[in-house]
Amino acid sequence: MKESTGNSSGHRVRKDIEGLRALAVISVLINHAFPNALSGGFVGVDIFFLISGYLIGRHLLQDIQAGRLSILAFYAKRARRIFPALALVLIFVWAAGWLLLSAPEFSALGRHIVASAFFTNNVLLWSESGYFDVAALDKPLLHLWSLGIEEQFYLLVPAMLWLGSKGSEGSVRWVARLGVLSLLATMALSNFDYAGSFYLLHTRFWELAAGVILAQAELRMHARHLALDARYSFAGNVPEVLVFSAVTVFFCITVLGSSDQRWDRDAVIRDGGLILTIAVAMATALFVRQGGVQQKLFQIAACLAKASSFVGIILILASMFTLTSADWPGAQTLFPVLGTAMVIATPTTGVSKLLGRQPLVFIGGISYPLYLWHWPAIVFWRLLSPGARVLEMAVPLVASVALAWLTKAVLEDPVRFGKLGLSSFRRPHLRLVVAGLVLAGALGSIAVATRGLPSRFPPQLQAIAEWSEATPNVNWRPGYCYRAPQLTPKFSGECSPLKRPGVPLVLLWGDSHAAHLYPGLVSAQSIHPFDIIQWTAILCPPTATPLTNESLACPAGRANALRELTRLNPDTILLAGAWEIYLGAGQSEADIIRSLSETISQLKKDGDKEIVVFGPGPTWNTTLAIDLFRFMVAKRLNEVPERLGQPSEAVWHLDAAMGAQAAALNVRYVSVLNYFCNESGCRTVGDRTKSPPDLLFRDSNHLTVSGSQDLIAHSDLHLF
Repeated sequence: MKESTGNSSGHRVRKDIEGLRALAVISVLINHAFPNALSGGFVGVDIFFLISGYLIGRHLLQDIQAGRLSILAFYAKRARRIFPALALVLIFVWAAGWLLLSAPEFSALGRHIVASAFFTNNVLLWSESGYFDVAALDKPLLHLWSLGIEEQFYLLVPAMLWLGSKGSEGSVRWVARLGVLSLLATMALSNFDYAGSFYLLHTRFWELAAGVILAQAELRMHARHLALDARYSFAGNVPEVLVFSAVTVFFCITVLGSSDQRWDRDAVIRDGGLILTIAVAMATALFVRQGGVQQKLFQIAACLAKASSFVGIILILASMFTLTSADWPGAQTLFPVLGTAMVIATPTTGVSKLLGRQPLVFIGGISYPLYLWHWPAIVFWRLLSPGARVLEMAVPLVASVALAWLTKAVLEDPVRFGKLGLSSFRRPHLRLVVAGLVLAGALGSIAVATRGLPSRFPPQLQAIAEWSEATPNVNWRPGYCYRAPQLTPKFSGECSPLKRPGVPLVLLWGDSHAAHLYPGLVSAQSIHPFDIIQWTAILCPPTATPLTNESLACPAGRANALRELTRLNPDTILLAGAWEIYLGAGQSEADIIRSLSETISQLKKDGDKEIVVFGPGPTWNTTLAIDLFRFMVAKRLNEVPERLGQPSEAVWHLDAAMGAQAAALNVRYVSVLNYFCNESGCRTVGDRTKSPPDLLFRDSNHLTVSGSQDLIAHSDLHLF
């Protein structure tokens, strides 16, 4: 193994691994700052997981072999490595939040600071996930989920290695067993519990475990070379490995056979991951059957090293440029993980020499603080410059590199090695290291306990900063008439009333942008009687054909709706969807228009009905309340402005195209955009005499009850 001295403390650093770290962190930075430039840049985190598992596993196994394993010493070393930079970033983020965030935002930030200080931010993020969760761009500590995964893994792995070992004989049997189960769980759960699969340890364990297993395989090969094979003998047994391999193959074949999206791009890549998993499992079984993995690997390593390293880097780069976050992690995660393992396993090839170049080694050396700094820098930069152009996003990245270098030189090196520049001194006591993280957690607790310290702002700003709708979503009839798409496609009886003689029957069909019209319709019922059918589901547009970004369970609900339409025969059909959201998520305008046209044509076949289409509406950067708060702080205003913001040209164009298509098909069209917005901006409040402010939007795109009533009254639907 080719190594180089990493620092004056005697630690040895593999330059190629530093280069891999650099490649990983650069890919993450590009993906976060320029999402369209590197669709799979997020796989850098998965590369980090394997590298981390490899390095820590190798150190622990070497300590076991040398008879010097101390779990307390291990955790002390981790604390010196992790705590200082993390504490600094948490304190900085708290200070920035004090200056820039509203009380609810600052209180939420406090929760994330406390969770990050205890390495449980991934669990908190999982618990917050949902359709109405705050957008990722508004969470400065979102990226620390991965740090939580790592530290939770390292709470387990020393004990697991110790349990499987006998004397100085290191074994990864328990790590490998749980790693296989974790891999199977990843492939089984990604379609059913995306948030849990993404944020929690049970579907990420295998990535770190793969690094530990790689470390032991490398040590065994090295031991064989030194005729010390007994010290690193395989502690498992052949039948167990064969059973796990067979179960993995059977499971992957079952998942392949159950897939109903064979030619979808993401499905093809996912199936490729399953096939690769089958190949790895069968190869493992074959090697063990023939006399042990380490012997076979040692025999073929020399002739395959160069090819293996080249294939590994190709797998990594292909993952970065082709993968998407759909169903991640999943079987396709094996591509970057296996690629990273192949590069690490071959440290003397041309690829390793290329990765060991000084610029990459420099970035790799600051990769940890760079990862910590980059996301808060991006979030706060976007907060301060919401209209920042693409090239301007380089500013937070450059700032992150500078902050990372300073953090390493001024904080990390002194705490870890007692080194500041050319000066050497005694390292700070561990209690002082821990105290920094305790201080960060205490500051976060203060933000939570004081509900975001609203006294930081004058009363008028407090009213906006603390604004929330009294009973959000209750007026949408959630759970039975507005529901999650994975539930049964049939709505309850009260959502689908039968037609009564002499009483008009109105169908409200669509996603959440149909559901938020329901309060306005109920208000109209008090003037003239009519009955309402409400078929609304999360991210399920009111179309006869699917849209690309809709929920996976929408087709069943759509089929049921089209069947029920004939039976219920409503007099009026209101079609409303989050068209601007689908457009922003990548759905083309042409596809939206075509799908809408096909839907209207099919509805007209069922008889003479009044059809009304509600078009796209405005979308706020965060929520209307928060956008108002930030605007008023920046402009030093005490009164809520009448109008704010401006929809994109693409949304205006979609609105015009939908209106023209509706006119061509002889159906009514309600331009939500034209009602709320003009060249001066979009309306923010209804009745200006009310307190708290009578805002028209409850979040980034959904109407309040007041906004719904306002829009329905304006629409003049002639439902009676």
